[in-house]
Amino acid sequence: MRRRHLAAVVLCGLVACGGGGAGATRPVDPAAADAFSAVFRAVEQWRQGWEVRSLDALAPLYRQDGNTVVVHQGRAHVGWPQAQIYLRQAVDGARAVHLTIENGQVTALGPGGAHFSARLVREISDGAVTVTDEGFLTLTFARSASGERWEIVSEHYSYPPVP
Repeated sequence: MRRRHLAAVVLCGLVACGGGGAGATRPVDPAAADAFSAVFRAVEQWRQGWEVRSLDALAPLYRQDGNTVVVHQGRAHVGWPQAQIYLRQAVDGARAVHLTIENGQVTALGPGGAHFSARLVREISDGAVTVTDEGFLTLTFARSASGERWEIVSEHYSYPPVP
């Protein structure tokens, strides 16, 4: 059995150290530090939304416009309506989801954007079969129009094929 880390502990630890992973940099000014913390909180909400298998929990985390892109294993779902269909099918088809996020790192993309990258171990069960994959997750965030929260504008998850 795989050694599992609590994603919340991993994420909280990463927030405390300013991004985690080799080469991570700690933001110098308080506004940047707040942005880094906000992105890590949004990632944790994303993880929890998947684990409770709730589109209602996931949807508010995404920018809901025609430019939102969700890519899973090379299949792009462009625009919120398509991304929403993909997310609904994925969460509705699962009986259990467990995500472990490791070595997460935030990179600032100016004052209104940020990029999160991490190793992701995902276990999804339909009640009869559990599939585990290990890959790389990237989430690109932009500040909402109000500036009060960070929204996912691009998501990409891929993993090597299992022989």
